Amino acid sequence: MELERIRFSIIIGAYETNAVFFRQGLSSACAIKWKNLEIHVLDACPGAGLDEVTRQTAGDDYRVSYHRIRPRGSLADVFNAGIGMARGDYLIFLGLTDRLNTMILRYLSDHIMLHPDDQIIYTDHDEIRDKSRMNPYFLPDFNKELLLGDNYIGDTFIVKRDAFSRTGFFNKNLRFAFDYDLFLRAMAKGIRFGHVAALLWHRMEYDLPDSPEIRELRRQSLREHITVAMTYFNQAGVAASISQGILGDSWEVRYDGSGFEAHRSDVILIKNRHVRVLTRKAAQKLYGYVCQPDIAIAAGKFIHGTHILNCGYIFDQNGITYPACRGQGIFSSGLYGRNIRPQDVSMVDFSFCMIDAHFFKRSGGFDTRLKGNDMFLDLCLKARAGGLRVVYVPGVITGRQEAEESGDEASRKILLDKWSGTIPAGDPFYNRNLPAGIDNYVL
Repeated sequence: MELERIRFSIIIGAYETNAVFFRQGLSSACAIKWKNLEIHVLDACPGAGLDEVTRQTAGDDYRVSYHRIRPRGSLADVFNAGIGMARGDYLIFLGLTDRLNTMILRYLSDHIMLHPDDQIIYTDHDEIRDKSRMNPYFLPDFNKELLLGDNYIGDTFIVKRDAFSRTGFFNKNLRFAFDYDLFLRAMAKGIRFGHVAALLWHRMEYDLPDSPEIRELRRQSLREHITVAMTYFNQAGVAASISQGILGDSWEVRYDGSGFEAHRSDVILIKNRHVRVLTRKAAQKLYGYVCQPDIAIAAGKFIHGTHILNCGYIFDQNGITYPACRGQGIFSSGLYGRNIRPQDVSMVDFSFCMIDAHFFKRSGGFDTRLKGNDMFLDLCLKARAGGLRVVYVPGVITGRQEAEESGDEASRKILLDKWSGTIPAGDPFYNRNLPAGIDNYVL
């Protein structure tokens, strides 16, 4: 695909918009050097003078189109109008307080050439405060379980035009969670998500007084996100409940595992003799995950004394596994809440875990030619290759000694030969911009 053959449309919706942030967002779009680009400004802020701001900022940039539209009920409604106007192959929706990196379209075009089936694409991002960039968010590749408990994608994202024919437009009745609602509807329809591991947009942060009005807006946003998530679970037929999470603006999903005793034969519960289970009804909690049709393996957090042994594992391009978040405090939330948020991972600790028995039998179980973590990673990779998930469940806590099992050179060679098309690409749930090895999930 030739450079700039892909046509992009940037949608900048102005709804209850601060003129300063609007100018900065538009300026960042205009700074992108890409001919095959259109920038649509949709002004639903009468009397704010954004038409003049657009003229001053865009100048004679032929790519910018200004549209004054009637005030609408939400930013979602404004974005829907932009979808009807845009002619790009891919539409970029810019968050109200966000700015684009000037290199974003080059990274996106490279990604699209390699992954043409991705229909929703997101990128890493960071924050700008007092003109300084800080707090990079290095995200995983698409992570279903994490998305169900947190809109980790953010407010700026890219959608292939064809995707709207399957998902429908944004829900104009939602004020805060319309993008999250689109993501969950897309996920339910099997639409592919893509991730570009580069900091390609920036959220402008500013200090707001902690007023009753601001706190009420946060409460409304949380309630709306929880409602959207519950709608997804109800439509998917998943027995779940949601409550406010440990982090202020987050929510916690709990699955119903009460059927464990009646379905013990459907799962394999592994518990090594040196493991102490510290959570009540741990098996039921794991079963709440494994009883779902797309989850093959689930396990929790392992601790020793006052520090974490692992929150699952990551692997590098040589197939070597490393315990995630090792050494962090047991009460630490971790980077991006990594320690306390359920999420898909490449591998869990098998010294206390639950495996779907039907998957285990169909996959051939453990490869006895492999040793230690090589054998466990192999089983997890078989699950993923079959379209199933491996999930880390932080609400299940177990204690054990420091000892780790590892393979040997012969075992590792067999593993790499089996997964020569998978392992060298690296761990999809661990961002390549974060440090690899024992010291992981740190900045």
